[in-house]
Amino acid sequence: MPEPAVTRRTLLAGSALLAAPAILSRRAHAAERCVVGTWGGDYARLLRENIDEPILKPAGVEVVQDVGDESPRVSKLYAQRALPRGTDDIACVNATTGYRVNAAGLVDDLTEQQVPNLKYVRRELRIAGFVPHIFSAQVLLYNPATVTNPPHSLADFLDPQWKGKVGVIAPAGPWLLQAASLLETDTTTDFDKAKAFMLKLRANGLRMYPETDNLAPAFKSGEIDVGMIWLARDVMWQNAGFPVQAIWPKEGALLYVSGMVMPKNAPDKDAAHKYMNALLEPAAQQGFAAHMGYLPTVTDAPLSGKIAEQLAFPKPAPKLVPPDYAVLSKALPDLNDWWLKNMQNG
Repeated sequence: MPEPAVTRRTLLAGSALLAAPAILSRRAHAAERCVVGTWGGDYARLLRENIDEPILKPAGVEVVQDVGDESPRVSKLYAQRALPRGTDDIACVNATTGYRVNAAGLVDDLTEQQVPNLKYVRRELRIAGFVPHIFSAQVLLYNPATVTNPPHSLADFLDPQWKGKVGVIAPAGPWLLQAASLLETDTTTDFDKAKAFMLKLRANGLRMYPETDNLAPAFKSGEIDVGMIWLARDVMWQNAGFPVQAIWPKEGALLYVSGMVMPKNAPDKDAAHKYMNALLEPAAQQGFAAHMGYLPTVTDAPLSGKIAEQLAFPKPAPKLVPPDYAVLSKALPDLNDWWLKNMQNG
């Protein structure tokens, strides 16, 4: 018996039938559904505790977390760019990546009509196509039990009294180079002068640690007395009983921002808009500050109690310096390569 001919029409009909269960399942499961590509661990937990459950669930939005690392999440944005519908409604990224995917035309540039709470976002944190969720500042750290005259500038780390007693983390190379450029030129992009400064610091016995959490025990053991890290880590380590205290560098503090983008082909843009607005709500911002030590990105989320003291800006107000994302995005491969060859393995 001959096999029936397979026409274009029957193929399309079959494809529609195959797709129907997934579509029906998505619509039947909840009135709205927001798939959030996020990091795991405490960050994912705090999203559930401060955004998903208290804000989105009562509003009828089901949140599904797509947990993973940032690199594959961004690769997915590029791989799915030609599809009419992608798999995620929101992707969590750092601000530099947010700049890059917006420049590549992969995400929507959200407006205050879509996300009303955008009007409260701090001016220095705004990037097209990127909603800043939390931020921190790169500060100087010292051990108050052993240091009576703490440093007030990155330049102070070159003092012979700190020889072999300065600690940093290896993955922060590009951020340390930007801090060095800020010190030397009052810009974040003079990488030649930044590299020259870092080589001097290396000659003064700079200690480098592979992971962020390696730095706190080094302070506690007395292996290092001073260092540079994000203010959020200082808060977390203080609360865990490590002897660390932060000082804002007088030349200015570089900002690290983490946030979210919405792909142009997000399956449920209305739900994504609601999620973006919820992450900027004062209660959600205050929850992340209290548990992770990150500063609110909005101006209407005042802090109180111990965390307010720990995250208070000194007086006079410090100079907050965002990276030049356009320059940094292009320079990152070279910066990482130079850092690996001359600082980590040099």
